[in-house]
Amino acid sequence: MTAVHLTIDALTYGPYGVGRDAGKKVVLVPLTAPGDEVEVKILEEKRSYAVGELVRLLRSSPARQAAPCPYFGTCGGCPWQHLRYENQLAAKARSVEDALRRIGKLDGFELLPILGSPREEHYRRRIRLHTDSADRVGFHRAFSDDLVEIDSCWIADPRLEKELSLAREWKKALATSLEEIEISLGEDETALVLTGRARDRFAPEDETVNALFLERHPQLSGLVLAGRGWRRVWGETKVSLYAEEDLKIRADADAFTQVNPAANRRLREELLAWGGFHHEDRVLELYSGAGNFTLPMARRSRAVTAVEGNSLAVESGKENCRSHGLENIRWICSAVPQAVQRLKEKGEKFSKIVLDPPRSGAKGLAEQLASLGAEKILYVSCNPATLARDLAALAKQGYSLNRVRPMDFFPHTFHVEVLAEMTRNKV
Repeated sequence: MTAVHLTIDALTYGPYGVGRDAGKKVVLVPLTAPGDEVEVKILEEKRSYAVGELVRLLRSSPARQAAPCPYFGTCGGCPWQHLRYENQLAAKARSVEDALRRIGKLDGFELLPILGSPREEHYRRRIRLHTDSADRVGFHRAFSDDLVEIDSCWIADPRLEKELSLAREWKKALATSLEEIEISLGEDETALVLTGRARDRFAPEDETVNALFLERHPQLSGLVLAGRGWRRVWGETKVSLYAEEDLKIRADADAFTQVNPAANRRLREELLAWGGFHHEDRVLELYSGAGNFTLPMARRSRAVTAVEGNSLAVESGKENCRSHGLENIRWICSAVPQAVQRLKEKGEKFSKIVLDPPRSGAKGLAEQLASLGAEKILYVSCNPATLARDLAALAKQGYSLNRVRPMDFFPHTFHVEVLAEMTRNKV
């Protein structure tokens, strides 16, 4: 394939550096940094861009650093480890602004400085590992389904890292075929849970295997095996998190929770401050999980309606309410679009709406959300592109984007968390 010399100008929202060849065609090259001069082999030609592979670094950018992880370059998990952290943050902030202005066609808002993660390393209290038929456990190679077996992980909490061999041992002991194993640690570090996601059916002999495995490994609090239409648990499978310093909540290890607890605290504090919740507020929270935002908002508001599609998360949320004596939360276990449509049909009104959707965003909900009468909408997103799309749709329904705060939950990756505030336009 063709080899070209490039200067890398920027980073994409993805694992690539961006340069232009002599004909000004965009070339995407992983493992590069803005300011690098590189020799690149072109692997794939598209109509408007090409994808290349770094052959030789001709001149190194000041943005570069030595990657701290021994698996960097083979494991696809942290494609920005070769970038200094301040350069990672700057690139993430640019990706947010670019999405809002280019995709959303939004302007007139305040883009606040990005907040970095309190920790750059060992920040994850949950990691998801892939497995294969050879009983290997690790992460996928970059741009591939090939497995890279690992014995350490630089971004995992040290206690999780120490138990990587335990996940491998569990995989070998099971008759049930697994696709993935997740290791989860509670914030108070009293619970350590392994969750296996099965390819197929549950093997009945694993009932005994798992009971014995827990007995032999007292550092484990619980095991979960789940497949299509089935779920089995052994031991204690909930982990403890803190919605506020004095507000401990418990959630099933296999339900969604944020992986970076220190960054999550910053986000929650910012959201509560922006929300200005008070005793007259009726709040609608969408994609509520087990109560990360729900319980703190309920402490400050008249009533909160929490909508979540995962039944495990809803049951945990209800238990958390009971344990803290909070009686002003209505939990709705439902897919969010259907729940919002029912609330609209019933004529319900809310003063504030908070939503924290998955990466796919909340497409198609803008009209229904606007009909609920909220004066303020706070949107938490992990995908700048779908955030921009959804905020643009809300802008057409009479809302204005006031301020945006990017936050880094995932150092050494291109992912970025964003909090956005929209308010209803005055007529």
